[in-house]
Amino acid sequence: MVWAWQLWLSPRPRRRTANTSQESFVTSGNAALYETVSKPGGLWAIKETHYIGNPVVKAGLSGPPLHIHLRQDEYFKVEQGTLGIITDGVEHVLTNDDAVLFIPAGTRHRFWSHRSASENLVFSAWADPCKGDHIIDVNFLRNAVGYLADCEKEGLQPSLFQLILFFHNASSLVSPEICDWMPIWLLIWIHIAGAWIAETILGYERCYPEYSK
Repeated sequence: MVWAWQLWLSPRPRRRTANTSQESFVTSGNAALYETVSKPGGLWAIKETHYIGNPVVKAGLSGPPLHIHLRQDEYFKVEQGTLGIITDGVEHVLTNDDAVLFIPAGTRHRFWSHRSASENLVFSAWADPCKGDHIIDVNFLRNAVGYLADCEKEGLQPSLFQLILFFHNASSLVSPEICDWMPIWLLIWIHIAGAWIAETILGYERCYPEYSK
């Protein structure tokens, strides 16, 4: 239960839009489409389409902020368009002519539709391991995307504390460029504190039934 004073301190969507029955879901601003792809053995991947005509995509903002996965490696394979990726300060530009890009756990990275793109960006991304607790999985994506979309519908600024709680629960860290100087151990403690505030004081949850299978 969320108390009135928690809503006053940190407004949040009054209603969450269920997305658990959908095999695909759209990000806020209709900038990108996420499609879940099931693989044998309970494995999964996400196929992303970033629409070149969308101003968010043109501005290079349709991908996530700079972040770190502590327990998972990540892989990217471009099918169409041009993908920009930064890994620990080094920029990569990928097309469908390039091999799978491997990003080891503990790497600061972000990705977006590169400024040189002339068509929609389509690529697949997956993590290893992709089964278990407290990792990046489809439910993490459903919660993050669903929450941001519902904030946009109600004209609310997303809560940094809620986002930190999502990432913390998935053993990942948000690492904006102004935090480049911070060692990972310090970012971990900041996320532990932020997640505690989000959950204990502000009444946010690690995941929501409307967004989770």
